[in-house]
Amino acid sequence: MKVFSIDGVRDLRDLIEEKSSVVKDREVVKLNETANMSQFLVFIRTAEEPHDHPDHDLTFIVLRGHGELYLDGKREKLGEGDVAFIPKGKEHFYTNTAVVSVLLAIFSPSYP
Repeated sequence: MKVFSIDGVRDLRDLIEEKSSVVKDREVVKLNETANMSQFLVFIRTAEEPHDHPDHDLTFIVLRGHGELYLDGKREKLGEGDVAFIPKGKEHFYTNTAVVSVLLAIFSPSYP
């Protein structure tokens, strides 16, 4: 699995394997950032706390694993390849139901 950007190509397979085996609860790795968006790999072994992003829209893709997304009072089961869009200000959280879930998270505008 690769990410291509102006800085070149980054193969994510080794990073995903390494982090998936050692993450205890949740870990975030920044991949790319501009003024208008940022990309992160998010590793989740357990569950996130309910939260929102008041100034950022979030799109994420499940790269590995499966879980349940709770968004605005609704629950949706997600698996590899599924995409979720979370508008800014909407409370949400992801609960992992696999050994570990790996999400590609894209924030707009850029998230610190």
